[in-house]
Amino acid sequence: MISVSNHEFVELRHQQPQTCKTHFVFTDIDIADLDIPEISSAKYQLKNGNAYKKDTSDSSIASMSRSKKGKKIVAITVIMLGLILLGAGIPIGLQLRSSSLLEARLNFIRRLLSECMLVGGFFNTHSESNFTQNFYEIKESMIGAVLLPIRIPCQAQYLDAVQLALEGIDQATRMVSRTKGMRIVLSAEEMEQAHENGEIGVLLGLEGGHLLGSSVAVLRMFYSLGTRFISLSSYECSSPWISAATTKEPLFEENIPTSITQFGKIVLKEINRLGMLAEISHLSEPSMMQVLNSAKAPLLVNNAMPAATTSPNITNIIPDHVLSALSSNGGVLTINIDKLSVKEAIHNINYVRALAGIEHVGLGTTVSPRKYALLLAELARDRLWNNASLKKLVGGNIVRILREAEANRNKVALSEDWIPPEEIEGNAYCRYPES
Repeated sequence: MISVSNHEFVELRHQQPQTCKTHFVFTDIDIADLDIPEISSAKYQLKNGNAYKKDTSDSSIASMSRSKKGKKIVAITVIMLGLILLGAGIPIGLQLRSSSLLEARLNFIRRLLSECMLVGGFFNTHSESNFTQNFYEIKESMIGAVLLPIRIPCQAQYLDAVQLALEGIDQATRMVSRTKGMRIVLSAEEMEQAHENGEIGVLLGLEGGHLLGSSVAVLRMFYSLGTRFISLSSYECSSPWISAATTKEPLFEENIPTSITQFGKIVLKEINRLGMLAEISHLSEPSMMQVLNSAKAPLLVNNAMPAATTSPNITNIIPDHVLSALSSNGGVLTINIDKLSVKEAIHNINYVRALAGIEHVGLGTTVSPRKYALLLAELARDRLWNNASLKKLVGGNIVRILREAEANRNKVALSEDWIPPEEIEGNAYCRYPES
């Protein structure tokens, strides 16, 4: 409400023409006795029977002008503050809405992962303290199962690689047994049972064919100790029977194959007969293609990236034609999301899905506990990724190929072949000479 002072209207001026004669009437009424509080004798005088302000007309006008200007300034200030608050309120409201939607999607992902376990790729651990730290990280990541490879340096090849692998299995078994909430599983069915019981299933395996000592007998013994998958080569580590994608300056340059040898195919055949899962991410391209054409069970390509979306300095790059062959084989490629942003990871996942199909893509390992949840929550925004497809991505595809590998157990004859001596001649200097 705007209020106006009464004294502004009291100045009454005689407007008769000068030619008219004016009669003045004086009364005995004192101006101070009038019921007009704004008017006082000190400020006003009677002139010709009229009340007028004494010498204040100019200051009154200035005062009115200042009052109006002040009110305008206040009004403009209030309007501007309102606009500022409204402008700030819009993005804040959008952020709150976005935050609410994200939390809703994360809750959806939590429910989904309670129904279908997230298989978190290869689980990296080098010591018991490291193992314990990683255990809490994977619990926070809502991971339901992990593949735990025994890693032995390539330099141990032809030396004590087999012994070191045995010791690694013993160490992993003891660490898992001492960790409440984890247990070693021997099949896809046991992995699913562990998840239903709220435990993290651990599938033991071997990283690198050099751990076999070029012996299918050693392979069988590793299976009897609980290993259920094997990478045919490790990073930069060719063996006498299969070639890796890259190789460091070897200690011994003799008899390094360019792909997979005949004995290598016998090893692969025995892997299939045992019902183990074969992993091929570190193989050379010729070795990959020959293994894909020879394998009797689906293969795993772990922590890899499609070549078309990846810079050349990234390891485990898979060409499109290999991805197409993987689709025909029934295998799965898990995307290496560790060093990717969520946007980049989604781009790679969708690329593999478009090329090979939803049945052949999975998630690789990440060191960020929240990355899986944020990635899946973002994917859930896309109608392309419904419940069924998300369940296949997070672990359903890996469980499927493990189950299909197990189905091949004992369906072919046991192999008793040994690696030809000429393939390891000059390198196997620590072997006891046969009579």
